[in-house]
Amino acid sequence: MASIATIQWHSGGLAHGLHRKAVLLDRDNTINLDPGYLNNPDDVALMPGAVEGLQRLQEAGFLLLVLSNQSGVGRGKIRPEELLSVNHRIIALLLEHGIRLERIYFCPHIDGDQCACRKPASGLVVKALEDFALRAEDCWIIGDRFRDLACAVSSNIPGILVGESEGSIGQLSDPPANLRFHVHNLQQAADSILGSGSTP
Repeated sequence: MASIATIQWHSGGLAHGLHRKAVLLDRDNTINLDPGYLNNPDDVALMPGAVEGLQRLQEAGFLLLVLSNQSGVGRGKIRPEELLSVNHRIIALLLEHGIRLERIYFCPHIDGDQCACRKPASGLVVKALEDFALRAEDCWIIGDRFRDLACAVSSNIPGILVGESEGSIGQLSDPPANLRFHVHNLQQAADSILGSGSTP
């Protein structure tokens, strides 16, 4: 049984003492458009509102961490080096706007692997909280799928659903217990977080 999350490190060391708050972000269809098993960095395009939302969150003092299911690796549709190149491209595009992703955590497994890191399992969330000595009450989690939020239910981290992959705005069926807001994009997600007082 696979149980260890795969981690891609970005720049710098741990941010202990520098950031008291964090946003845990899904990658595909949250930060970047997802054409399906994205394996070419030339195909990377940022979602509308992603730059504006991430800039606002960073300026408000939030650490930006990515937690991403990447079953394309386990299915043989994405080679590990391709995933690395795509992630580097996303990092580079955001850096052009002054946005720093502190770290990208990803799970390469499929559901049948029964790992502890594939969302909605909580492994990626637990690892991020431990690595950065974060308190759950100082975090938010954002994604376009219920499983992106459900992985943080046991940690009591409030969630924001972006887009309409799970249903139209205001018309969701059986959402995860930690869902706080359902918005169109990361810009509106940032508005929701900051409008709530910056902390859950």
